[in-house]
Amino acid sequence: MSSPKNQTPTPLVSSSPSHKLDPIAVLREELAAAAMYHGVERVEDLTEALVSRVVQRLGGTSVYVRNARVLQRERLAQEVRAKFNGRNTRALAREYGVSVRWVQRLLASPTRATPSSACEKACCHKMTV
Repeated sequence: MSSPKNQTPTPLVSSSPSHKLDPIAVLREELAAAAMYHGVERVEDLTEALVSRVVQRLGGTSVYVRNARVLQRERLAQEVRAKFNGRNTRALAREYGVSVRWVQRLLASPTRATPSSACEKACCHKMTV
C-alpha cells in the first residue's frame, strides 16, 4: 500500500461524554480508519472527498445521532414484534429481560420503535454539521 504525498495523520477525537465532539472530526477519523482497514490506497483523498460530500449535503442542518443503547432497543423491539404470536407476551418479556408491560406497550404502539420516547430523547446527540 503506497502512501500519498502530504498525508496527514487523522487526529484522534476524544470520546469523553463531557467533551463536545466535532462531528466532522469524528466522521473524518472513522472514514480514515475504515479505509485503512479495507486496504484503500489513498486513504486521505477518499476521506476528504467523503467528508466534503457529507458537508455539502448536510451543511448547516442539525443531525441527530442516536446512542448505541437506543439502536439496541430498536433491534430488540423488532425482534419482539417478529416473534409475537398473539399469546406469548410473558414469554417474550422473560426471553428479552424486559417487563410484560414494556412488551404490551411496544405491541400497542405500531408507529414507534420502543414504548418510551423519553429514553430516546435522553440517548440522542444533536449535532450541527
